[in-house]
Amino acid sequence: MNVFYGPCLVCNDVKNTSMHFGVNSCAACAAFFRRTTENQYACSRNNNCATSYERKILCRACRYTNCLKAGMSRGNEASSQRSIPSSGSSNSSSTSRSNSPQTYSGFSKILKIHHEDLLQFYLEEVEKTMSQKRRNVSKNILLAKSFNELMIITAHEHGSAMEACIDCPGVDHLEQEDLKVLLKYVQFANVWIDSVRAYSVSDIDCFKEVSGRDDRLTEFLQQVKSTLGSAFAELKLNIYEFAAFKAFCIWKLGFFSTSRTMKTVAEDHYDGVSSALRNYYKNQLKMDDCDIAIRLGNITLQIVTVTNIYHDLICLHLKVGMPI
Repeated sequence: MNVFYGPCLVCNDVKNTSMHFGVNSCAACAAFFRRTTENQYACSRNNNCATSYERKILCRACRYTNCLKAGMSRGNEASSQRSIPSSGSSNSSSTSRSNSPQTYSGFSKILKIHHEDLLQFYLEEVEKTMSQKRRNVSKNILLAKSFNELMIITAHEHGSAMEACIDCPGVDHLEQEDLKVLLKYVQFANVWIDSVRAYSVSDIDCFKEVSGRDDRLTEFLQQVKSTLGSAFAELKLNIYEFAAFKAFCIWKLGFFSTSRTMKTVAEDHYDGVSSALRNYYKNQLKMDDCDIAIRLGNITLQIVTVTNIYHDLICLHLKVGMPI
């Protein structure tokens, strides 16, 4: 049975809300509060900026103040933490709550966040996009019938990708051009990597070839299914591993030129998520160092697959005259 928690007490968003830090809030406000410290931001106006689900990104200082006014407390974090699933099931789309203490593997001074909280951010983003796709019944891009539909499906993810970028730890260090690149990568991950995962755990009959489709599009989609789709089916990533994999891909695509600062931020994201994933394997799944190394190697090997898919997608866009 679905539970309705009511609107977020910080921004009034009614979507994807549950208990975080002792109050009912959306995943975005919870992730923001988790990584924000007091006096980290300063309001440039009168410390009374409006915070709503449509405008919550405009003033971070006032957003943090509203989190405190809503009753958010780090002392309540333990009761709001997710427990890690003990199985490798890839069908889990949500996780249960736990009162067990959090074991931290490290802290990023650049991102200002514990490694486990960084992985938690990506987990919440995955759960949020899954929830949005279920509500909006957004089409899997592997079922696109034309290049025009390909663009429509991609454009549909722009808003959620933009919010994820703005909420992402470390973005305050990035230049405007870097943010544009990050948005492209997040949007690609939300569209393509999510679609391939759904394909890998679905009935194959749901993804029958579409008649009348351009041969170039058919060939590309078949390539995606036979490479990354097959890898996902074999790896059977659980939701924590999948969230980590998406983070790896976002920060390791490296197709467009970026500043040295973004490269530094990217390394911190990769190292932090890797550290948290190792900690998860060791402390929750009780895996030994050898098994951890093998599992991580098998997962990170697919970053090359995703990089190749992104490169070929850009080439396809250029061939048919679509914007990139």
